[in-house]
Amino acid sequence: MRILAVLAVSFFILLSFMSLPAQAGGDQSIKEQIEELKKKIEELEQQMNMKAYEATAKDSRAWHNKIKVKTKKGTGLTFQTTDSNYKLRMRFFGQFLANYTDPDADKEGLGFSVRNLWLIWDGNALAPWMRYTVQYDLSGGGALKDMRLSFAKNKAFIPTVGQYKVPFSREFLTSITALQLVGTSIIDDYFRYGRDIGVGVYGFLGDGMIRYDAGVFQGEGANQKNDKGDTGMLWAGRVQAAVIGGKAKSVKENFAKRPTLMIGAAVAGIDVEDGSDGNIGIPSGERALESGTVTSFTADINYRDPRFNLTGEYVGRWANPDAAGVGTAYDSGFRVQGGFFLIPKKIELASRYAMVMFDDDSDVLGGNDLDNVWTFTQGLSYYLSGNHKWKIQLDYTFQREEDLAGAESDESMVRAQVQTYF
Repeated sequence: MRILAVLAVSFFILLSFMSLPAQAGGDQSIKEQIEELKKKIEELEQQMNMKAYEATAKDSRAWHNKIKVKTKKGTGLTFQTTDSNYKLRMRFFGQFLANYTDPDADKEGLGFSVRNLWLIWDGNALAPWMRYTVQYDLSGGGALKDMRLSFAKNKAFIPTVGQYKVPFSREFLTSITALQLVGTSIIDDYFRYGRDIGVGVYGFLGDGMIRYDAGVFQGEGANQKNDKGDTGMLWAGRVQAAVIGGKAKSVKENFAKRPTLMIGAAVAGIDVEDGSDGNIGIPSGERALESGTVTSFTADINYRDPRFNLTGEYVGRWANPDAAGVGTAYDSGFRVQGGFFLIPKKIELASRYAMVMFDDDSDVLGGNDLDNVWTFTQGLSYYLSGNHKWKIQLDYTFQREEDLAGAESDESMVRAQVQTYF
């Protein structure tokens, strides 16, 4: 377009020149006029180049040129400024479950449900090290899962505030999107400290080979206000180390590029004011603890390589009541879980055995009259995307409960689940 404009101007100047009458010494005059014409054309080109440069510079300062939009397979849609001070990643996570149960004490049944339907936002604001995460579950009436702010200016010391998972048991800290079987074990059911609101700190040491977490929480659980004063402070601390290969950044059960061995341990505790309320690490109705203290600890080990993985986890819990004449109850449990890829990154066969043992001494806290509970689960997973993003899972679980009188109650369960996460 610029060339056409220059040619047009040159044409009209030449046209006006050709209309001039011939004069003496015309050849010399023509040469001078041609040189003058060349100078005018050069000046015109410089002016047009300057205007084009100014227009380009002005356009480069427009807001839409300061934002990069990108997407990558399995990692959502990301908006980020060119200076990296602002970043927003949006993801979607959903699980559809079919569940068949056949208990001894009740009728068999088949059900379908949207087990989880999450919207997830994360990124940073104002600076690359000022990070945030928001997770909201739209299923079951809707509930906020996580709202976490982290200040990662120093990787060895990262303060965190908000609502998030209490750093305790390995199984609960494993992302629900990355479970090896359809659901978690009975260890998670009986010993979990769930999400809570509080402050904490985590960091990485030894070039990422060691991770530590510590925090204090209000002890009321997720989406609750501590306006009744019926629970004391919940505290927790965890450390994990990558002994062989990999990093200690997160908790995983399968998928590894090379042999990896990780170990971990954690401890948590809370002062209980009203045992019927609060995030005290004991399911409702399991122990008749109205006031006292609950202290828990756990230890775990995990080995992974491209074809095989194995996890072991142990949890113990002391419930110490304030009531006179009532002893401390010590309950414990463990799980052993492993998997083998029949086809690498595609089809995996996994098994799990888990058991919970209740303190049944006569002078300890009353509860659900159970002596122990154990389960065995066999599952098969097909990872359509070669990871946990898109997968189809099928598993069978047998569970047996034994009460203090020695009576047994069995239940069989078959579950099939489809998951998408992008």
